[in-house]
Amino acid sequence: MADFDFCDMVINRMAAHTVYAREVGNVRKDPLCYDELIVLDGDSSDVLQMRLTAALGNRSHGVEMIVKNKDAKSFFHKGCEIMSADDAAFLATSKEFAHSLTDAQTNPRWPGGVLIVVSGKVGAPSKQFLAIIKAETDKGFSVVEENGKISLQLVRKMLLSETQRLYKVGMLIERAFVKPDHDGLYDPGNYYAFLFDHLLTGNEIGKAAAYFYDAFLGLNIHSSNRHLTRVFYDETMNFINSAKIDDDEKYTYREALRAELRSQVAALSLEDFGGRTFPDSLKVEYVAELKKKGFPGQAIVKDTEYVKAQLKKPRNVKFTSGVLIRVPTDKDFKDLVTINASEDGYTQVLIAGAVENHQ
Repeated sequence: MADFDFCDMVINRMAAHTVYAREVGNVRKDPLCYDELIVLDGDSSDVLQMRLTAALGNRSHGVEMIVKNKDAKSFFHKGCEIMSADDAAFLATSKEFAHSLTDAQTNPRWPGGVLIVVSGKVGAPSKQFLAIIKAETDKGFSVVEENGKISLQLVRKMLLSETQRLYKVGMLIERAFVKPDHDGLYDPGNYYAFLFDHLLTGNEIGKAAAYFYDAFLGLNIHSSNRHLTRVFYDETMNFINSAKIDDDEKYTYREALRAELRSQVAALSLEDFGGRTFPDSLKVEYVAELKKKGFPGQAIVKDTEYVKAQLKKPRNVKFTSGVLIRVPTDKDFKDLVTINASEDGYTQVLIAGAVENHQ
């Protein structure tokens, strides 16, 4: 799994085309393709670079993918070709991408939007990249200040605002320049592939728009996510248990870990979980420790198959006297048990419910 640093991004070229949802009766509507590249001013280029970096960078839900389709007609092959192609070839291939995305959107419920194709360099040392963005439009307001007065002006089609999450990004990054093989095909091993989909931050990966990353981009979820989810659980638990904090804090952090893995959020991110769970001093130490143990800086798609047993275990608290309190797996410990501070060797415990039987 890559731990790529999305720094120092520079955008060199950009094309955009309008793609449409299926019409009534599931009828395909051709995209509206444009015949010129888009020239961005300095401020616009900076904003787009920030959006891409925020989407795919270490603090986000950008996840590494594997290349599934790599033949001459695939997005991967065409994307590799146009990274260093001339402007005419870049524009022509961007139009092919617009038609391919239109073909992939076979369900009328999948919205149209603007397909943006971007190339440039990123990283240190810098590497060539190609990014493809599907951005859904939204309405918003621009602020107009004039003659000492302020007013709002409706923007009917707004893209990629800082708070807008209605977009998906696929990106190829060249690890090292290697010529195509004797069949003219590129080796996926020489490229990173990343995905950002706003749906990854919500429900499970199966509910994310697979038409984009699978049918259109020909990418698949990285095969090691199941193993990395287990690394996340095991090493986070080890970090909590060995931390120089009191038992109440350890209990709170362990429950936060289980809640994170049982939640419907599809991606696991060290920065996100660490920031929500630990104080700043512990968070820095936690992120460094987990990276040392092999968990990547980028988010991964959560796969809890290897840790199901740990998540289903009855939560329990054991006292120095040997007394054990256990809570059923379908209940929240905090809803049933309240543990107050210990004093003179005794701990006051409040348990919801009455004694049912004695054994």
